[in-house]
Amino acid sequence: MLRRDFLRQSALIGAAFSTGCTSDDATPNAPGKGQLLIDAHCHVFNASDLPTTRFLRQVVFENYPEQSFSTMGVWDPDAIDVAIELALRLLGTNKAPDADQEIGVLTNKLQPKETAANRDEARKAAIEDMAHFLVEIDARSRIRDSATMDTSGADTVPPSNGEAKFLDFIIGNAPGARRLNAVTPLTLIEARAASRRAFIDRGMFSRYLDWFSLFRLYRYVLLDQLVADTRRQGFEPVLLTPLLVDYDEWLFEDVRTPLAKQMEVMDYISRRPGDRPAVHGYIGFDPLREVAFRANIKGTVSSLDTARKALTDHGFAGVKLYPPMGFRPSGNRRPYPKRTEKRLGFRPDRELDQALDELYELCVELDAPIMAHGYSSNGSGRDYADRGDPAYWLPVFRKYPSLRVCIAHFGRFDARSAGRTQPFPDGSWEWTLGEFIKENPRQAVFADISYFSEALEAESKRTPLAKYFKRWVSEFDPEVNHLVFGTDWIMLGKEKGYTHYIESVNSFLRQDCVFSEKICDKIFHANALRLLPLQRWSKGRERLLAWYRRNNVDPKRLPIAPSGVFGGWMSS
Repeated sequence: MLRRDFLRQSALIGAAFSTGCTSDDATPNAPGKGQLLIDAHCHVFNASDLPTTRFLRQVVFENYPEQSFSTMGVWDPDAIDVAIELALRLLGTNKAPDADQEIGVLTNKLQPKETAANRDEARKAAIEDMAHFLVEIDARSRIRDSATMDTSGADTVPPSNGEAKFLDFIIGNAPGARRLNAVTPLTLIEARAASRRAFIDRGMFSRYLDWFSLFRLYRYVLLDQLVADTRRQGFEPVLLTPLLVDYDEWLFEDVRTPLAKQMEVMDYISRRPGDRPAVHGYIGFDPLREVAFRANIKGTVSSLDTARKALTDHGFAGVKLYPPMGFRPSGNRRPYPKRTEKRLGFRPDRELDQALDELYELCVELDAPIMAHGYSSNGSGRDYADRGDPAYWLPVFRKYPSLRVCIAHFGRFDARSAGRTQPFPDGSWEWTLGEFIKENPRQAVFADISYFSEALEAESKRTPLAKYFKRWVSEFDPEVNHLVFGTDWIMLGKEKGYTHYIESVNSFLRQDCVFSEKICDKIFHANALRLLPLQRWSKGRERLLAWYRRNNVDPKRLPIAPSGVFGGWMSS
């Protein structure tokens, strides 16, 4: 089964070094035939928006070293450093356009940079950067190897450092084979040829190289790519809701484009004219950043104030929470990173809960939904991935019954929920959420089917999941009023089957789950109208329409849900 989360997918790069390529079974596709679609979970961030160094080093390579390197037969720090260096080089942290540069392009004050405006040009630039990287590590490898030779010219340590093994994989005739010309220094011409090949014929590894190059692009280009890909599969996107994320405090690395600037550039992207779907994002909120601000440890602006500003002034639909960074939606408690407690000077249990409570109150006040990471993955520390468990959301649902919440990444049924001992699927996060939905069918609690790469799997792997889907719906949500669709683009872009992903999900729902046309329309479109603040005369819709008026954007672009907060909710 393909993994839905970035970190475990990234860990598989090591397997690509070992095997060279992988194969995916073909899956049936069902084009949309004009099906209206709301992409309720997508991302269009680039490398300047992410703490890439810590993200790769602390979470990917330190939390999952077994998957990353055991298949390579490499455990030394040199190999880890080479992998991180390459990823950072190709991600283009310092080459991706920051918010001010992109705003300059969107306001016609700057000419677009070709390598940031065109996917093919970004790929060419990444290939060139990788070529220079290969020359650099070849030189380093030779310096390292020469240091292991004694005065008689005999090796005192086998010259098998991380750089050499990496070069052998990229330049050798086959994975694990020594490159033929290892005696002479690598030329730039040779490196360019090797780099071009690596982007084509190394299977999963090649897909990652190509995916890394996407993070060099303007955010509006990534958004346009998503719209084009959706339409190509026969679906008509009417609304996209890109999610901004805030990892900085937990990963101890500031991003090049701060969250407030990301908020501004998304505002400009949402205003673009033309034949485009509506675009209204979710602002990232980290309660630890708010705690640090209130303790006068970091920052001059409250994260809560930034969230309010995004919702009232910049056309944002809602707020994004990412519990696996280290917090629970409620009932926070240790452990936290030692450096966090040391920096704060106290254990922030109560302070995190207070910041989150104030966020929930703000979202109720402004009729703004919350989208929360909802699968046991992507944790920045030991067991942090489990902190997004729906069990920790239940007190929030009960305390704030009018709060709109969507728990992301529904549908795998293999993460055990707190306090549950039943075998799967009954012991899963999905079952905990389902039991609440069954008891409170009119409450605005949802789950999204995003990065559901399982739809790209062979029938033998889809069939058990379809069985769980149908049983969950039968027991907890027979009218299917609580499931919504999302792609999780740009994260999804590394999947081999990405080009037909929406068609494959459509096929899974219609053929594997045997859901009706009406149910599929609910998942792809109608249920998101209820999750998002789109009901006529609602506070949330009026908030968004005020943004349309201020910026002279045609309000007809904004979809309309049935009247009333839960208008049409119980219709069948």
